[in-house]
Amino acid sequence: MRYFFLIFVFSLSIQAQDDLLSMIESEPEKPQYVIATFKATRIVNSQSIELVRPQTLEFMIQHRFGSMENGFYDILGMDEASIRFDLHYGINERISFGVGRSSLGKTYDIFSKIKLVRQSSNFPISIATYFKTEIETKERLSEFSAKIENRLTYDSQLLFASKINRSISLQLMPTWIHHNWVSSLDQNHDLFSFGLGGRIKLTRRVSLNADTFIPINKRGKSFVRSWGIGCDIETGGHVFQLMLTNVQGAFESIYIENASGEIQGMDLFLGFNITRAFSI
Repeated sequence: MRYFFLIFVFSLSIQAQDDLLSMIESEPEKPQYVIATFKATRIVNSQSIELVRPQTLEFMIQHRFGSMENGFYDILGMDEASIRFDLHYGINERISFGVGRSSLGKTYDIFSKIKLVRQSSNFPISIATYFKTEIETKERLSEFSAKIENRLTYDSQLLFASKINRSISLQLMPTWIHHNWVSSLDQNHDLFSFGLGGRIKLTRRVSLNADTFIPINKRGKSFVRSWGIGCDIETGGHVFQLMLTNVQGAFESIYIENASGEIQGMDLFLGFNITRAFSI
């Protein structure tokens, strides 16, 4: 009887250990994070959810030719170009910042992008914020040039992106742009819009992209909604983006609010972005 009791206790002990091991093994797995929702930090004109890799400096050239409306007289706009450079540094996986300069309006800017949420096996979207301050340094013969604060424009965006599957990614971009100075009383200092962007992956290194911005509050009669379609080509150390768009400027307050081109008459703009990354 004594031996039977010892065997019974021993069996209970083994069962308890097995139950404990089963509980440990059944603990929830760590979430698997989604990577490469887009190939670059831009979709076409607009910002993408992507940040520069940590401790990496990204140098981007954004080149936009002139209007194609004159055909081969100026080689589809190649005689009249606008260019923007920016340096974008990744502090860590969630925070990056940068500076840029555009020949259009001789505009300088400073910006930051912060990723708040990463898409994972447990959460279907990534969320980031984007903030930029622009200062136009081109001289104007008006009260605009009298005070430096008149030259400032602020851009703020929330970026919601999801990699639907290996081939398709979508992004939503509620946007607020504030101009410290406007040229007339019927213009708004604060402009709200809603951006849409996406990517279709064609091959391992090539994708087709598009983006546009839909105005929310009132715009003037001359307002034209911006759009861009492009092709991303990943070539080793950099991403090359070719595009066709209806706006020549490559920074937020221009490509969102100052599009001018129409398909009729081929008043459109060819362009490209080229990116090179340097580990620091």
